Amino acid sequence: MKAKNISKLARRRVRPARPGLGKGAWAGQRLDDNLAARIENCLHTILELEPDLERLQFGHYLLRDFKVLKMFLSHVEDIEVEEQDVLRIEAATENFLRELREPLAQSDSKRPKKYVVQ
Repeated sequence: MKAKNISKLARRRVRPARPGLGKGAWAGQRLDDNLAARIENCLHTILELEPDLERLQFGHYLLRDFKVLKMFLSHVEDIEVEEQDVLRIEAATENFLRELREPLAQSDSKRPKKYVVQ
């Protein structure tokens, strides 16, 4: 595990529970960590498309917003979210991927094929 990831994990473990949660504070903490992990997963999924978007005709418009996503990703564990917020983000991620499927497939068909000589 990279040092950066370990420090993130350590920060999450020592983050104080929200006030007023009483005995269930640790359960709330785990829920918060789960929600944050789901959001991080959505953001990483989108950010992995960066090299593919560079090939698209209007991909540069989307790439400008990637800076904002990267900044948000570094602070996601500090933001309190609820299940409905995460469900909305997951649905938006799914829609985004669905909308990009066709343009990325067309882009791949226009790229020259790499052949391996055996």
